[in-house]
Amino acid sequence: MQVRGRRLSTGALAVVGVVTLLLSACGNPAGTDGDLTNNWKALPDAKIPTPASGACYSITTDNPASVTKWPAPVECTASHTVETVYVGQFTGEEAGQSSAPSTGSKGRRTAYETCAAEAKTFLGDDWRNGRLELSVVLPIALHWQGGARWFRCDMMEYLDLDDYAVVTRTASLKGGLTGEKPVALGCITVTTGANNRIDKMTPAKCDTNHNGEYVGVYDLPDGPYPTDRAAASKARLDGCAPVVAAYAGVPNDADLSFRVGWISSPFTEIEWGLGNRGVRCYAHSADPLNKSIKGIGPAGLPAD
Repeated sequence: MQVRGRRLSTGALAVVGVVTLLLSACGNPAGTDGDLTNNWKALPDAKIPTPASGACYSITTDNPASVTKWPAPVECTASHTVETVYVGQFTGEEAGQSSAPSTGSKGRRTAYETCAAEAKTFLGDDWRNGRLELSVVLPIALHWQGGARWFRCDMMEYLDLDDYAVVTRTASLKGGLTGEKPVALGCITVTTGANNRIDKMTPAKCDTNHNGEYVGVYDLPDGPYPTDRAAASKARLDGCAPVVAAYAGVPNDADLSFRVGWISSPFTEIEWGLGNRGVRCYAHSADPLNKSIKGIGPAGLPAD
């Protein structure tokens, strides 16, 4: 296809020439040098804002790390479900990557370890000792490409670790595992079903009838995620035995299982890939209890 241009007439050319002469005669306006920006400084590059530490959010999902569009933060005295306890930055090799570090990568594990340490400082103890969830939130792909290199450490509280109903709070979690430890795991009621399998583990007051109690965390050795279910179950139960014994103040010997039973509750494969190889350990009694077994000693838990 041939494109035809417009030809200016002789008269039109004359007019153009007159306009050019007039503009040349006017010169530059006062205070300018003829440069379009008049030596104005260039605007800075747009940057993705870094989230604020100590902010709270009202999120309805039970997985903060999956949220791609966050609402504006609110005061932690207002209704909320998520609290940011720390904000860090990826540096070095991880910061130079084309995408955020993936689960299982060195950078992601380092971020998770940082979050766990900061959460411990914030709460006053290992977050795994509470009815809590720690999430490492990263920038979405678009923000990472725009230069964002932060990672956010978020905490949520659950009503229990059975149904995982998220608690709507109106106060900060700061110090929640110190003093009276309002968000700590404690005594529980264990109900079982067919084949003596555990159906539910619900919180109970230690001075009321119950049959179980949280005693602490055991960390499995580092390595690949265990896929042999029988071997993994044995390793978890074996690991919880000394935790139960130390908590109750009884010997970790052949008589331990005649004094009290115990339950192991591992974290997920995803969390294993992040570096959390923990197992929550619970004492489980065949007889009703009406007080804590912490430090109860051999007399309080006789080997029947």
